[in-house]
Amino acid sequence: MREIIDEMRRMIDEPEGGALVTITRTNGSTYRREGAKMLCLAGGHMIGSISGGCLESDAYEVSLEVVERNQPQMVFYDTSAEDENVWGLGLGCNGSVEVLIEPMAWWRSGEGKALFDQMMRRVDNGERCAVVTLLAKDGERLTTLRRMIVDPDGKIIGTLGARGLDSLAARRAQTIVTDETIRPSRKVTIDWDSAAYEIFVDALIPPTRLLVVGGGHDAIPMVKFARQMGLVVTLIDSRAKFATPDRFPDADQIVCAQPEEFSQRVSQEGRPAVILMNHHYLKDRIILGQLLASPLELTYIGALGPRVRTEKMISDLRAQGLTLNEEKVRAIRTPIGLDVGADSPEEIAISVLSELLAVKNKRSGLPLREKNKPIHQAA
Repeated sequence: MREIIDEMRRMIDEPEGGALVTITRTNGSTYRREGAKMLCLAGGHMIGSISGGCLESDAYEVSLEVVERNQPQMVFYDTSAEDENVWGLGLGCNGSVEVLIEPMAWWRSGEGKALFDQMMRRVDNGERCAVVTLLAKDGERLTTLRRMIVDPDGKIIGTLGARGLDSLAARRAQTIVTDETIRPSRKVTIDWDSAAYEIFVDALIPPTRLLVVGGGHDAIPMVKFARQMGLVVTLIDSRAKFATPDRFPDADQIVCAQPEEFSQRVSQEGRPAVILMNHHYLKDRIILGQLLASPLELTYIGALGPRVRTEKMISDLRAQGLTLNEEKVRAIRTPIGLDVGADSPEEIAISVLSELLAVKNKRSGLPLREKNKPIHQAA
């Protein structure tokens, strides 16, 4: 999503060309879900994805027609159909995908730019919002797009064309944008003024902030892979020669600060994830004490090293008379990461970030084949 947003910022300032593809509805087994996006650029270039690689080329071809006509189009791919044309695309997920393909021209309009600026202001501030797009009325697809933004408190920016319709749509969007499910975006139908309106509620969830504390050699792949996952990464180290852009080109922010300065120099707002990997007991203990004493919530907190090391840090902090948030103490992941036999810095980074993703998404981390394991009856 970060790639999409960054590229949209650039494309809006271009005079013409380009299209945005958004999944608005899925059914059955699909690679991506509602809200997944792809940008189609000139010369056959694409950013983002809407499948595992089987739909992108076809969607790009449609986007060329969409840009030429300057008119949005809904496209439906049914991978469960026994149709040689469908299977010829290489589809094998046995599900269906509906996508909205729209020219970037709408986002370049005065209305589109104003809405995009409001949307980006919220995303940049780490605030949730929903972008509501009117798609159809009584089953008839609309040839022009109408959109509005809905905040978690129900505040509306923009309009779908009528105050009553805006109000009903905002109530539905408000419920969706505050949903804690992993992929809350969805298409819904609302009845207003004796007509049925199809709207797509695109819930924009700000990317998780990750605080990587410690700039050792093993932090380099941690920062790199985290950024590739779409996390907003801050690297913190007390050593000036380690906390540099040359060493961590993928970090969004680099903070050179002493452990005692951590809470003053590094924001813990917005439920960030934290990985302690200083390889220095006293430094980790000082920072852990600030994390555990703060009332601010964390998405994830992990400490590198054996469990006994972290337990000793907690024991020492209590002996110092520090009041700790016991819920946070219980949430500490130590040893850090999933048990995949990781050894190299790259493997350890994958193990740790996999655990972070599982915790963030409230998943078990079990193999997917164990999730809905079939019951085998004896012959």
